[in-house]
Amino acid sequence: MTGRRRAIAARARRIPAAACAVLALLAGALACVVVLAGPASAEPSGDVYLVQALAGTTADLVVDGAVVRADAAPKAVVGPVRLSPGPHVLQVRSGATALVSARFAVAAGDSLDVVAHRASDTAMTPVVTVFRNDLSSVGPGKTRLVVSHVAVAEPADIRVDGRPFFRNVAGGESLSLVVPARAYSLDVVATAGSRMILAPVAVTLQPGTLTRVFAYGNPDQKTSDAIVQAIGVPVVGAARPAFVHTGDGGQAADEIVGAGGPSRPAVALGLGAVVLVGVRVGLRRGLRPRR
Repeated sequence: MTGRRRAIAARARRIPAAACAVLALLAGALACVVVLAGPASAEPSGDVYLVQALAGTTADLVVDGAVVRADAAPKAVVGPVRLSPGPHVLQVRSGATALVSARFAVAAGDSLDVVAHRASDTAMTPVVTVFRNDLSSVGPGKTRLVVSHVAVAEPADIRVDGRPFFRNVAGGESLSLVVPARAYSLDVVATAGSRMILAPVAVTLQPGTLTRVFAYGNPDQKTSDAIVQAIGVPVVGAARPAFVHTGDGGQAADEIVGAGGPSRPAVALGLGAVVLVGVRVGLRRGLRPRR
């Protein structure tokens, strides 16, 4: 065998070893992709706010048998409590006495207000009413105002700055309106007649929020009051762009690179690309005959 043939045979014997090394590198890169990418998504859940609107009563709020808040005073808003999708049970207890128990359902991505209050009947029976929060976006300088009638009173008109915005709202009902974010005066009067159910309350609405106002209590017992709670919502058209595309390349990178730097999947894909380039170069060198 000539020297040239012996050299070619030796290189051919080295190719399997080089291929094994390349496969090992590729397997390592794939492992990096799996580890760095992490879990595909978090477990779905919903956010629940427990609202204690039983005037004159301190109570324990119990969800699915677990005490979420002990001795919750009137006007307490507990949450958000993150719950899995499906049915759940709220119990409101005063000492060893169960005041009310109610089942409610949560869907993935929900935002719910679960309100314990008294019905507008002669017995003023404790009840639970569930309101679904609308977290859709508002315009710049705007806020979504939601007023819920959970007072021990007849159907009423809800007035903002002295003007009736919502008319003939029955107990357990809720209405919403998108308004400019500023300070308002809000009150509730009976639709039939002029009986004051909730005296004027000053409410300052912040932009980019969902502000919920719960009118609760008993005006005959002078316990009527308002519970005010706000949640942030997206604002459309207010933010300035963080960057501007000036060409037709690199958009894919913009999708996976956030404010904190490249994401873990992006790093893993980059490592994989480097290894594949090395694979290609190594195979070419291993198979190229020497002159």
